Amino acid sequence: MLSEDLYEILAQKLDASVPRLSPAGQKGKIPKGWKDYLMELIDPEDVKYLIKLSVGPNFLTLKRFARKIKKDEEEALQILERLIDQNCVLKIGSKKPKYAIHQTFLLHSFPPLSYHNYSKEKAKKLAELSFKNMVDDGWYKVYSGSSETPTMRVIPVHESIESKKLILPYEDVSKIIDDAKIIAITKCACKTRTETLGIRDCKENIPLETCFYMNHMAKFIIERGLGREISKEETKRLCKEFNQKGLVHTTENFGEGTHSMLCNCCPCCCNPLGGITMWDKPHSVATANYFAKIKDIELCERCGTCETNCIFKAITLSDNGPIVNEEKCMG
Repeated sequence: MLSEDLYEILAQKLDASVPRLSPAGQKGKIPKGWKDYLMELIDPEDVKYLIKLSVGPNFLTLKRFARKIKKDEEEALQILERLIDQNCVLKIGSKKPKYAIHQTFLLHSFPPLSYHNYSKEKAKKLAELSFKNMVDDGWYKVYSGSSETPTMRVIPVHESIESKKLILPYEDVSKIIDDAKIIAITKCACKTRTETLGIRDCKENIPLETCFYMNHMAKFIIERGLGREISKEETKRLCKEFNQKGLVHTTENFGEGTHSMLCNCCPCCCNPLGGITMWDKPHSVATANYFAKIKDIELCERCGTCETNCIFKAITLSDNGPIVNEEKCMG
């Protein structure tokens, strides 16, 4: 079988596992840009082995994988390590590890974190193909989920602006952090991609390290050298700092369970927020269960801070004070 056909099989397998989120989406066909991206990312010698794995969260043991590819376990392990290095496979567990195709590489999230391992030429090529697939081919319309169920949601910070004094309780963010057993901080995949392409507008005041992963994802990040372990106290401090810089906290959009990620997103690089701030996908992120509110109009100094800080353009400053557009407000 030709290697190009194997990439087609891989793309179809990914689409079948996450039908609404894959680049094929609801169109029923694999876009050329997506297949080109897979061909650039994954070595032709290894794609035939990758398609033998299940897509996470369905994991295989080393023994089962070796049996499927008809190799001994030592050689199978070497193949898995190569695929992990290509950001395609997730490993969980240490005593009895299991392996699966990494869903986040489907979302273009993990390759940018390892751009430093690639040549400049390959890193730029991956960034170009990823961005083309996301924007030009319109994948952003699909991958972020439906208007009824976006894949990400905004986390409110319960912040008030009173006479230029900031009050930052951070209840929702703090709970996610407190529930985590281990946390890793990494470079933001979206910011790294735009940095590689030379189009990152927030470069002057926003660092690349703005994303946190928790629990098994944190362990994987640390083990692969894609990030570093960070304390809960430092995580909370950085979240406050990122909020003051105008970043928006987002996480997976589900009600129950332990979160595995906490992103701090900017409007110029972030894929989900880009659906709202740059492209025509107003429901790409689920709103928080709150709206911005003018607490006491008499205390408002008409400084314009709220209008400037709202990346969703939901606040406008009038002669009578700020006006909140609840249709645009994300909480």
